[in-house]
Amino acid sequence: MTTEIVENAAHLWENLTQLSDKFSIPELQQLTDKLICYQNGKYHPDGEQGQPTHFLELIPQDNKLSFSQEEQTDSLTLSGSVHPFRLHDVYAADFTIGYKNQEIELNQLHRFNPQGCLLPTHIQASLGQTLLLYTEPLDSVTDYQTLANECVQAFWQTSNQASPRLINKGKLFGSPIFEYEQFPKYDAQNPNELNHILVWLGTHSDTLERADKANRWLINLLNCRRKILFASHQAHQSHNKARQLYNQLENKSPQFEEIKKRDELLIQLESGLINTLPKAFEYSRHLRDIEEQRNTLNANAKNYTELLTEIRSLSKDEFKDDLKFLEVFHTRTCKQYQQQTDLYLNYLKPGHHLFEQMIATTRGIVEIENQKQGQEFQFMIAFVGFTLGISGLSAMTILNPTHWLLQMFEKIQPPLYEIPQFFSAIPEEMANLSFHLMVGGGLAFIISRSILYLLHSAKK
Repeated sequence: MTTEIVENAAHLWENLTQLSDKFSIPELQQLTDKLICYQNGKYHPDGEQGQPTHFLELIPQDNKLSFSQEEQTDSLTLSGSVHPFRLHDVYAADFTIGYKNQEIELNQLHRFNPQGCLLPTHIQASLGQTLLLYTEPLDSVTDYQTLANECVQAFWQTSNQASPRLINKGKLFGSPIFEYEQFPKYDAQNPNELNHILVWLGTHSDTLERADKANRWLINLLNCRRKILFASHQAHQSHNKARQLYNQLENKSPQFEEIKKRDELLIQLESGLINTLPKAFEYSRHLRDIEEQRNTLNANAKNYTELLTEIRSLSKDEFKDDLKFLEVFHTRTCKQYQQQTDLYLNYLKPGHHLFEQMIATTRGIVEIENQKQGQEFQFMIAFVGFTLGISGLSAMTILNPTHWLLQMFEKIQPPLYEIPQFFSAIPEEMANLSFHLMVGGGLAFIISRSILYLLHSAKK
């Protein structure tokens, strides 16, 4: 089975290497050299062929690229790693940076995000991203929500964007966690622009150990979340485009009753058919895309539930965990998207039938009109053929019709009637030809009409 490669497949890796300058970490420039999907500095996905993709490590052996900052700032050493992998049909990366076992002030958190370089507008991941800020507060801190709010504001300090707002909070593996979300601008629609950050305050000694065990499940859970958001957005886009096509169909439907002449009717019908066919195909494609997005929604909603169960299995009674911040996405948000997608399909399917009926009706009318024109053409051919044939027989039977007609007039001698003078001025050959054509045309008209009538009656 082959996988279609999208045009911007390598975009994520190229943008991650550009973080090298932002953090003064030259090792990041070597990222693409270590990926199996690159060859001689160029994207070459054939290196992934034949390998299972449910969680494919893209850096063999080491699995990740570790690095540390060359220049220290205020005696703080920034270090981290980038762990690239493929989850079925998408690329993903776990990019981790931090000051391990070092104390920092709140106002220094912007160093993790210089000039907003870690925000979606810079990373530009196709499905979007989630930022996880993990910190262990000092013992003197008791108001965790206020601390989390201040962490987010400090992280966004140099980004020229408003910091996201708190939407949920809970407790994971014994430590409080807060969820923030916001689009960078009011009219943004694509979910890959959504700022999504989790602030996890490590207050329990077992939190990191459990987080390490749940790492893959958490990554897959967030991946399912992103796929659900993206599929819903794509379904919404397809729905809007299909509605535009439907409105065009209603507004530009031929008004047959206003067309008086048959030729004009046929021209408009044929023109309408030519214009409608590609729109009908495009409408069907949008309908198919929405059905595919619905399948994606359903599949990832199921996977999300299973992964949440796995994460919950690592919890302990003493943690007193509260995972509603994760559950609400499935029970509320995801369900709304599934219902909305079903509404899209229910709304658009009648329009698909309307397209089919209009095309079938137009084709039928065009065919009938063409048959009528064909019958008229057949009559003309038959009429001309019979005319010529009968005229030929007339010419063979009556050799000199002009002389014969003059004799008839002389014998009859109708009262008060004289032979028109112009008749005697017509050349004899022309007069003879006209006589034979009139005889042939008259008889041909009667015979042709009779034959067409019999054929039409036989079809009934």
